[in-house]
Amino acid sequence: LAIIAVRNSMNPYIHKIWGASHDFHGALWNSTYNFFGRNDPLIGILGTTIVGTLSFIILNALFLICDITGHPTWLLKYKVQENKNQPVDQTKLWKCIRTCAFNLLVTIPIYMTVLYPVADYFGAYHKGDLPTFERFILEFIVFGIMEEIGFYYSHRLLHTKYFYAKFHKKHHEWTAPIGITSVYCGVLEMVTSNLIPMSLGPFIMQSHLMVTWIWTAFVLFSTTLAHGGYHLPFLFSPEAHDYHHKVFNCWFGTLGILDKLHKTDQPFAGSINAERHYVSFSMKPIKELHPDRLKPSTSAGEGKKAL
Repeated sequence: LAIIAVRNSMNPYIHKIWGASHDFHGALWNSTYNFFGRNDPLIGILGTTIVGTLSFIILNALFLICDITGHPTWLLKYKVQENKNQPVDQTKLWKCIRTCAFNLLVTIPIYMTVLYPVADYFGAYHKGDLPTFERFILEFIVFGIMEEIGFYYSHRLLHTKYFYAKFHKKHHEWTAPIGITSVYCGVLEMVTSNLIPMSLGPFIMQSHLMVTWIWTAFVLFSTTLAHGGYHLPFLFSPEAHDYHHKVFNCWFGTLGILDKLHKTDQPFAGSINAERHYVSFSMKPIKELHPDRLKPSTSAGEGKKAL
């Protein structure tokens, strides 16, 4: 009853704010649609590629500048793996940039060229009215669940002996990842483990194209943070996926739900990184809030052996 009462009291304010936002985004969508000449395939394929590419570049810019130059220095105290990529290896970096550029500018447009007519046929990526607030929230919840399912099982498959050696090893060249390594992978992995899991929710929910763009930017934001190597205040924690890159054999999902279900959250769950795996609202680095555990001393045992 208390929850219902709070919801009912908040509804007028939520709808007032959403109404203003809805009008703004509706006008923005109409302007964008007109810019593309109201050409559905063009905005669906090219528009999605532009949104994905720009989101990726903008979100990774600050991290990449710090990885290359070591500035701003205040950012370094938030690094998950200290003294790693300071500065980043230039040869590895340029190899990574070339692969990322190919995936963003070649793989995504080809994927969207194939996916768009199928999605359009089934009513997804439509250009009609924008959804209500309740529908928007529902769609995002379904998106998150479907991505967790799609990414977890495809990622687990990529960690089997054959697929890891043949395809996924490239991505794990970075045991201390940086933001742009989120799309540092071969074409097969990019499609099956990145693009398809991200596309499942909007396809199933028959989502508006603009909602799909918002979801695309959100996924790129979260995966950049997961690979970024910095645990910043007020933002999603990268501890779980960073740990995955360090040890390889645990935490294959995005939300952790399926990892707990299949017991693939170990040894992460027992590590100090698990204690740090939350959104911090303190400006103090997470390592100061949860210091590294002291390793058991062997000096006493050695002393007894000497006696």
